[in-house]
Amino acid sequence: MPARRFVESSDAHGGSSRRRAATLGGPAALAPAHAPRRTTRLRASAGDAADAADSNDSPDPAPWEPRPSDSIASDSIDAGGCETVGDAVALIRAELFARKTDSDVSVEGKKRSKRTLLIALVALVAIHVRDPGWGIWNTIRVVGSLALGVGLAARGLKSGSLDASGAASAALVGWGTLYAGVRFGLTLGVFFFASSAMTRVGSKIKARVDEHHEKGKEGGARNWIQVLANGLVPTFLAMGYAFATGGPEHLLGVTNAFETPLAAAFIGYYACCGGDTWASELGVLSATPPRLITSPNTVVKPGTNGGVTPLGLVASGAGGLAVGLAFYLGGLIVPLVTGRFELALRFATQWPVLAIGAGAGIVGSLVDSVLGATVQFSGYCSKRERMVSTPGPSVTKVSGLNFLSNSMVNFVSAVLCATVLYFGTIAVGLPRP
Repeated sequence: MPARRFVESSDAHGGSSRRRAATLGGPAALAPAHAPRRTTRLRASAGDAADAADSNDSPDPAPWEPRPSDSIASDSIDAGGCETVGDAVALIRAELFARKTDSDVSVEGKKRSKRTLLIALVALVAIHVRDPGWGIWNTIRVVGSLALGVGLAARGLKSGSLDASGAASAALVGWGTLYAGVRFGLTLGVFFFASSAMTRVGSKIKARVDEHHEKGKEGGARNWIQVLANGLVPTFLAMGYAFATGGPEHLLGVTNAFETPLAAAFIGYYACCGGDTWASELGVLSATPPRLITSPNTVVKPGTNGGVTPLGLVASGAGGLAVGLAFYLGGLIVPLVTGRFELALRFATQWPVLAIGAGAGIVGSLVDSVLGATVQFSGYCSKRERMVSTPGPSVTKVSGLNFLSNSMVNFVSAVLCATVLYFGTIAVGLPRP
């Protein structure tokens, strides 16, 4: 006789629970037609199943309180769930890389994205192969970075990663950042494309708990507020670096005392934003229920601002590491392409930027979570049957003050992270190569 499992489903209004048995490998039980499908696997022996049946006598939690059926990870990877980091990696690969089972449209779209990244990188290197000074090469850099910024923004608009206002803002942000140098441009590109990719991972699953992934918002189209919150400050940092050094791709700290703090603040800002994005987009898929960061013993629903999971913490470090790695590799490209191998070897010694990126991703994400739990509103909407970030007549407050929006929380946490790194590098006095 095949082993059996119990799948619990409950309506979103706190009605009585129903347990239905299903053989392992069989279809999951379906929730009532009027409620969203929420299932979670409870592997149990025959004795455990009897104990579970007795628990029907306990009162049901309120709709805004966490319950076992809130776990959304059971549908993540062939109903396997993101129970480990390996599961999350498998889900990312399944969502973002072309497979034989994908539709032709999906495969072609992924190929176009890869071609876009490659073409953009080649163009970025081409406009930075010579130190600009203030002659013809500076003009080439100005015009080339503008054209590249507009092109990438148009690609984001077409793919749905940006709306019209977001594309216009991204073009300006891209122009200034791409002008500053390959390291800055590559960091911006990796942050933007990786964050957009993480938003698409499991978007249909996340739509059940996150208002930003509801039908019509899938794909995470960013508006001008989100773009500027993520990109305005680092654009000024990158431009400040370029003007402070005269434009060439110098090492950190070679030309003057401003280079290291400005570069560290730039990395810290994007690492914070990247770490928070990865933590938010992947952490919500965790099979482990989130806990409120300001009250670790309090289990909350997925999608609650300030809720953290181990998977989200690992993801935040990975997101920050990706930013640091992009900055590190960006410093090697031009010297290698132009045959300045001695300079490339000196750049290679700057591996500490990887640790700066990973650390800023983790710390920045935790700061963001603390702000989200305290000064950002979280509530349960009975009509939409999900967690929301704005009060309303059908919304029951769960945590946080209605003081800062999500974009403002991201902005404040990133500014704090960049500021600490800026003054921290000055205080520590990092040695010059």
